[in-house]
Amino acid sequence: MNDIAQERLDKLISEFDTAMLVTSSLEGQLRARPMAIAGHYRGGLMYFATRAEDEKLEEVLQQPEVAVTLQDDSRFLSLSGRARIETDQQLGREMWHAAMKLWFPEGVDDAQFTLILVEPEFGEYWDRSGLRRLEFMWQAGKALIRGELPEDSPIESHAKVRPE
Repeated sequence: MNDIAQERLDKLISEFDTAMLVTSSLEGQLRARPMAIAGHYRGGLMYFATRAEDEKLEEVLQQPEVAVTLQDDSRFLSLSGRARIETDQQLGREMWHAAMKLWFPEGVDDAQFTLILVEPEFGEYWDRSGLRRLEFMWQAGKALIRGELPEDSPIESHAKVRPE
């Protein structure tokens, strides 16, 4: 089951361009920021490009536990794990895409170009897109009429994942 859920989680991540990265501020409050996804790999590994002068890097250094959320109108993903700063320029070249030029005018060689790697320890998704939305509405309607909780969703619609 975990392999199927992991594959589904990875596929869902690949369908998003942006995510909210949640860090702990230097004062201890939670901070969420929209971030363009620079790249992702199996197991939910995600990279975000950021400027070296940004305070989120200091936050990651002081408190590497982070969360990442992704959502649209019918799909929701949540990842929690650890972040670290990556300065490998070769990796940066692999992740580079034209939209990054807005923040890094000199490209990967820009002194401000830095990557944040998030290694998830736990992930969860809810997918109510397409026919899954109709199935959920049907199950929810039955549950309301019966005064019960809805039946468990199939793995394509909802799962908790511990990436390996």
